[in-house]
Amino acid sequence: MGGLALSKLRAELESLYTKYHCPSYRAADPVEVVWAYDQLEDQEIAGLWAALFAWGRREVALRKVRALLSQWNGAPAMALREGYALQVDWRHRTWTPDDMQTLWQRLRYLYRTEGNLAGFFWKRRQDWEGAIAEFQMAIGLPPLSRYVGNLKKGSASKRILLWLRWMIRRDCIDPGPWEGFSPASLLAPIDVHVRAWALRHGIFIAASPSWRDVRRLTDVFRQISAEDPLRYDFSIVTSGSCSTPAL
Repeated sequence: MGGLALSKLRAELESLYTKYHCPSYRAADPVEVVWAYDQLEDQEIAGLWAALFAWGRREVALRKVRALLSQWNGAPAMALREGYALQVDWRHRTWTPDDMQTLWQRLRYLYRTEGNLAGFFWKRRQDWEGAIAEFQMAIGLPPLSRYVGNLKKGSASKRILLWLRWMIRRDCIDPGPWEGFSPASLLAPIDVHVRAWALRHGIFIAASPSWRDVRRLTDVFRQISAEDPLRYDFSIVTSGSCSTPAL
């Protein structure tokens, strides 16, 4: 994009940011789940479930993830480390009880071997895309790739990128419990609202977004806000979701 086009785009995005990037809009967003916890490990576990359940109607996704997390009385990390069972007999979209049990067991293994999820990414931070791909392999492949994505096969990996935004950015929307990570490394999670916004502004995103689309859109955002390319992500999504509650 040329300098004039970028300047106009930045002005529009700043207008969206001023209107929507505020806590009053946060309550209806899955990121609100993370704010219910104070400890890093509880935040990263709750956030991962919330991001992976962020599918369909927002109020349904929020209700389901809160129902899942409520069984551990506000301490999912302790439950994971102590070997507490996951008690679930319902579905969320295509998530089955067996799928949820699989994720719970894989998280337990990662905590045992890596310390926590922040530690997993910190050890691999010099190769960020490689870290994401390895994390997807560790928690999802197979049979959970439909939820966590597989960037090695070109998946846009929306839910993992959304979760990483919550963990690393820090402001009134994103709690950012992970210390030391740079928001500049984040990549754009492409949901239906972000894709619609991009298409309106002449940025082609395929109907089924790919990892190539993630890189393309992130490059545009980095031209506008190099140190914080996801500065406008919540505002774009919220402006679109005001007309429809779908995620």
